[in-house]
Amino acid sequence: MTICDIAQFHSPLGGGVKRYLHDKRLRLEAQPGCRHVLIIPSYRNHVTAGPGHAVYEIESLRLPGSKSYRMLLDKRRILEAVRREKPDLIEVGDPYRTAWIGLEAGRQLGIPVVAFYHSDFPRALDRTIVRFSGALIARALSAPIRRYIRRLYNRMDATIVASQHLTDTLRRARIERIAHIPLGTDTALFHPRDSRDRVRAEFGVAPEAKLLLFVGRLAREKGIKNLIGALDRLSPDSPPVHLALVGDGELDNWVHLEANRRPNLTWLPYCESAERLADFYSASDLFVHAGRWETFGIVSLEAQACGTPVVAVRGGGLEESLSCENNPLLAEAGTPEALAAALDGALRRPAITATERTGRHHVLAGRFSIDRTFEKIFALYRQLIAENRRCAAKLQPAPVRAEAAGKSARAS
Repeated sequence: MTICDIAQFHSPLGGGVKRYLHDKRLRLEAQPGCRHVLIIPSYRNHVTAGPGHAVYEIESLRLPGSKSYRMLLDKRRILEAVRREKPDLIEVGDPYRTAWIGLEAGRQLGIPVVAFYHSDFPRALDRTIVRFSGALIARALSAPIRRYIRRLYNRMDATIVASQHLTDTLRRARIERIAHIPLGTDTALFHPRDSRDRVRAEFGVAPEAKLLLFVGRLAREKGIKNLIGALDRLSPDSPPVHLALVGDGELDNWVHLEANRRPNLTWLPYCESAERLADFYSASDLFVHAGRWETFGIVSLEAQACGTPVVAVRGGGLEESLSCENNPLLAEAGTPEALAAALDGALRRPAITATERTGRHHVLAGRFSIDRTFEKIFALYRQLIAENRRCAAKLQPAPVRAEAAGKSARAS
């Protein structure tokens, strides 16, 4: 089984999509007879191949306003790569040009094409339209946008969705063939570690302070400015805090200036090492995410797997990832005031013990294992490939029997 991912949202600076594709490759390579092909935007044209995988980097223009994303637009090179690899199934991870190229490649090869709904396209686009054109224009474009996603995703053999909330959203939009498969995390890698003293010393955290952590892109939609603004609105009765931000993005320069002027703010660039991230998660008192536009939130699972409580925004994409919590820590909105109120409540709770961290890890591992995620995804792939082959076999002309062929030749 050869699976080809065409990934517009792949970023060299990390993110949930990159983590998902990395985990998929490792698990496909571990299965006999399986191969993973990845087509991504890049600053160059380059192919890297191994025994169980191939990565096609396609030279692409940088997305305006973004430090890490590029626009995967070269149809010719994408189709050439797919034809060369001859996959059994294609997965696309965005609703833009590459999704339509993936469908065309699927038609040419006669193979299934599935979509992974990594981004809530209508909501993200609506946010952008409101920002630049106003709410009135956004309302006028709402129906055409939904017609577009219905036309696109109903051409897919399946659309994979990580959260129940988005599953319901797509069903209301009359999208068919939805597969709800929650994401998971590698709980063998992300688990509680004895890193507290070492990490706090590295970040320069005062002995009496609580360590808050954010890991992810430093982008507007992640609520970074509101998260830092919440530090100024915490109650005087709350314990002192130190916020560490780990990641890169278009807000790098602004965050760098804020870190220079705030003694309780540390910024570290994007961290490639999952081991080091697990140390950061394990050393923190709280993981905080102010974004409202996530589709699921793998970083939330990573933090919980390390035993760290998570503060998220109610109604945001991380809320479903907190379903293991009896009393999840949710801000009522993504504003600095609402985030500060949620943090005040979280900081007043008793400090979590090592035993409780271990218990959190086991609870999360039982529900959000990455191995279970890919078992379901690979089962879906195999089902679609088998159905496609059965349909193709039915369309083949019936073989001419030798005896009938001989009679026909003599008659002529």
